[in-house]
Amino acid sequence: MARETTQLDLAPATPSSAESAMPPAPRLRLAPGRAGRGVMDGGWWPRSRNTTAELTELVTALTEPGDTVTRVNIDFDDWDAIPLRITVREREVRVGWLAHREHMVAVTSGRATPILLLVIPPGATPPSAEAALARSAVETGAAMPQEILASCDISTRRG
Repeated sequence: MARETTQLDLAPATPSSAESAMPPAPRLRLAPGRAGRGVMDGGWWPRSRNTTAELTELVTALTEPGDTVTRVNIDFDDWDAIPLRITVREREVRVGWLAHREHMVAVTSGRATPILLLVIPPGATPPSAEAALARSAVETGAAMPQEILASCDISTRRG
């Protein structure tokens, strides 16, 4: 039985002039039920290694009404120029290191459990990245990030 996934890539194919002024929606897939489901709760494919821009878009997309994201923990090796804080919707969000979780990001808000996402390298080919996004949203139990990326022909080699 196939699981439903939540896909948040809301950028239209041909934006109007008003829509083109808005930044594109993050390429994000979340498992149904999200947090607390296992190794990860979905996947995210940022467009660049620009930490501030990409994390701001991600946090904006994950902030639900009445909820405030307070911290984002990242694998520092995935990013350039890491800030200590970012500002999202006029609120400061702390940025920290996610120890022992390569290719992952953890987004913490009022929830008891952070949302853990696989980070697909920005340079991945679209077919490989789409496959990794799909797998990350359904294989939330035991599959490790490196296994998902490698199975989708995405290099996990550092530097």
